[in-house]
Amino acid sequence: MRAIRIAIALLAFSSSAYSQDEAHHDHQAMGAADAATSASTAPIRLTINPEARVSVEMVGTVPPAVRCGSALDLSVEVVNQGFVTAPLEAALVGTAPAGVTLYLDREPLTGVPTETRVLHVTLTQPGQTDLTVAFRARNEIPDLGGRDRVHFLAECRQSAA
Repeated sequence: MRAIRIAIALLAFSSSAYSQDEAHHDHQAMGAADAATSASTAPIRLTINPEARVSVEMVGTVPPAVRCGSALDLSVEVVNQGFVTAPLEAALVGTAPAGVTLYLDREPLTGVPTETRVLHVTLTQPGQTDLTVAFRARNEIPDLGGRDRVHFLAECRQSAA
């Protein structure tokens, strides 16, 4: 009976030590991720998981207003956990606001863990425009939870005459 109690105590102790060790490692990983976030200058981070599902988040600020008719260039950091080599696609969600066009390079991803693409947003109507953009790897289905979308305000101004 005493041997069983000792075995249970050792099992509980080793389980506790293991979970504390795991929490420590998770904390270190989170710190590394935060450091990587602060090092990135891209306002948009797109992550492709191993199943080729896309999730997108704003991690920086949208650049200031541009002249109407000029492209607002937004860097997109692509974290490719699935080694996907398909082209990325970007599209406006819902009814596209008047005078807004998007362009994302159609060149296929290289499959490396991190690369950068540029989303070009062209506005022709002065003022702020509320945009929601959905991303996906070509031939993949959209995310039903909306994690493939990013929402931001873009602005263009008339050129001074």
